[in-house]
Amino acid sequence: MSEGASDSLLCIFERALRSERGLSINTRRAYLCDLRQYLAFLRERGDLPPAAEEATVPAADQTIDTDVRAHDVVAAGVEAIRAFLAARLRDSSRATVARKLAALRTFFAWVAHDGSEKNPSEAVTAPKVPRMLPTHLGVDDLTRLLGAPDTATPLGLRDRALLEVLYSCGLRAAEAVGLGWQGLHETLGVVRVRGKGNKERIVPIGADAIEALCAYRGAWSRLPCLDEKAVFLNARGKRLTTRSVGRIVERYLKQAGIVAHATPHSLRHSFATHLLESGADLRAIQEMLGHASIATTQRYTHLELARLSAIYDKAHPRA
Repeated sequence: MSEGASDSLLCIFERALRSERGLSINTRRAYLCDLRQYLAFLRERGDLPPAAEEATVPAADQTIDTDVRAHDVVAAGVEAIRAFLAARLRDSSRATVARKLAALRTFFAWVAHDGSEKNPSEAVTAPKVPRMLPTHLGVDDLTRLLGAPDTATPLGLRDRALLEVLYSCGLRAAEAVGLGWQGLHETLGVVRVRGKGNKERIVPIGADAIEALCAYRGAWSRLPCLDEKAVFLNARGKRLTTRSVGRIVERYLKQAGIVAHATPHSLRHSFATHLLESGADLRAIQEMLGHASIATTQRYTHLELARLSAIYDKAHPRA
């Protein structure tokens, strides 16, 4: 990237993440946080001059340095990146350090896209991250979880509908809270979802989830509503937050007596696992989950192989 107004380097980078890459606010916040940690590391080493002043990046709610020059950051070189990651490995997991490297790679690739600067991160290898199998719930546990809300109350109807939608459609928590009523097509049995990178996809929705949504909508239509487009509202009539979704799932896990450590994302994992166990095509599951790469979806094949291995070990006389 050619040197322009150096005091706006990271502001421009943040806008590029938003407009060109379509990254969510949480991803942009994480990337900018990682980048600021790297700049602070370079200053401690003397590779960058001390920060003179600060400015705010409104879209990501982050404070960034205003005196950063792309050339100075690039000039610190490969060794500086490796030293930074090694220092972070002392108090962070390998997965966290790998994400920090991903943030640096994105930044340096953006800086070097016009050929005016080199990309020092290309020579850096990410730390090996152990493959973690997704946490999922069994069918019996899910049945208890979905039956836990008290459907005699409006809040209980909302929570039942939320749990049904998370599992029926395999949605991320952010996708569920972002749902709008205009995206629900009851006759077709599908819902329009806006996922990562602001990408839109159409996902099937089950009859039980539609029934729960209709019951919830009927009860909440008589209550104050400050956001008429949003499907899932809090008691004040505003759109639910992802943090609230996490608390709701945690509450009903305890209420249902489910001891497994699970999150809203566990319902998404359960959706994919149960489809795979029932013979669904991996490509179809990829489309429904909104994964950009089939490799991400293939994690669930490990769960299925583990289940088949357990059955084999238990049933085969020579296992």
